[in-house]
Amino acid sequence: MSQSELYAGAAVTDITPPLEVGLLTSSVKAEYAAFESIHTPLKARVLVLQSGKEKLAVVALDLLSLTDTSVGGWEHFKAEMADAVPAANIVICCTHTHSAPESGGLTGLYQTPAFMAWLKKMQQDIRAAIHTAVARLQPCTLSVATAVLEGYSLQRRIRLPEGMVISDALQPVSEALMNGEPVDRRVKTVRLTGKDRQGIATVVQAVCHPVHEMCIPAVSADFPGELCKALEQSDQNGTALFLNGAAGDINPPTVSMGAAYANAHGVAMAKLVATQEPLQLADTAFSFQRCAIPFAVREGSGITNPLDALARISLLHFNSLAILFLPGEIFVETALEIEEASPFEHTIIAGFSENNIGYVPTLRAFEEGGYETGPGKWSFLEKSAAGRIKAAAIDLLQQQFYKRNTHLIKS
Repeated sequence: MSQSELYAGAAVTDITPPLEVGLLTSSVKAEYAAFESIHTPLKARVLVLQSGKEKLAVVALDLLSLTDTSVGGWEHFKAEMADAVPAANIVICCTHTHSAPESGGLTGLYQTPAFMAWLKKMQQDIRAAIHTAVARLQPCTLSVATAVLEGYSLQRRIRLPEGMVISDALQPVSEALMNGEPVDRRVKTVRLTGKDRQGIATVVQAVCHPVHEMCIPAVSADFPGELCKALEQSDQNGTALFLNGAAGDINPPTVSMGAAYANAHGVAMAKLVATQEPLQLADTAFSFQRCAIPFAVREGSGITNPLDALARISLLHFNSLAILFLPGEIFVETALEIEEASPFEHTIIAGFSENNIGYVPTLRAFEEGGYETGPGKWSFLEKSAAGRIKAAAIDLLQQQFYKRNTHLIKS
């Protein structure tokens, strides 16, 4: 392979669980229930990149979350997928669909034999999909595009005289609530296209909780699955991957209203992607860096494994494009501030990456209170976590930008 070219390959595998590997019905009560049916299958979508000798695999899972506890150790979990790509160069992302198994250790489901058998099979299937993607590697070009999708997301934290509530308590959502800030309705797309102009992969990033089908006992990938299905109807898109953004405080206006709303959201996003004007980048070689931040756990959260509070941050960057992978449910305000400080011309921030560390509220959110601030297994980090993650992410972006550009100038 040429040292100066970018190569890409992609693959998809099914990770739909048995129905008894059930869905979360209450995080506060730590309850789950078996699924009754399968509406849409769950997928693991794999993109492998190579420049020079370095390979990187991005794995997008139609899952709620994964934690060190629920997978029996994060490093071991990824090592079982490694071979064609080193474990250190595999990035796991969850779409955060709430119609997937309760895979984040919020309940005791992860301790059941059915869950453990499903998890082991999923590891094997992802490993095989990575192998397939590597076998499909071919030279490619890279392009980016951005557009805005109105009407499908809102700032879900609503302050009322009696306190902070989540927007689904106020459905149908009023126009005033739809106009609340902060919110990020951009849809960002990265296309990897083969030399024959056929699509290898289309990576779409947007910011919203996939909860149109929450607590409905049917397995579903929610709107990210509908988006990918719609995109993959055209060979021009290749394999579709969805990266959810900093959606910790962003919901659709139609929570738990059913599959028709998930379909409408996904199809509308796919149509928007189809109309975007892509900007082709001259970028070829990429670099990949990681850092990790250990956090203290707040009292009363119920978290006993300190590795569940280890924030793993990953950065994939080219010359003008950076894709930053952040763990947990980051608030949109934090991500917007990181993006504003990024020196890269194009910056994409993916949340729900690597091991889940729960909600990461801002200091203001802690002052306001509400569900996202816990404490509980869904929100357990020290209150300074958002600020520390933001500072580490900005530092990583700036260091790698200047390091890369200094290298380019010298060469």
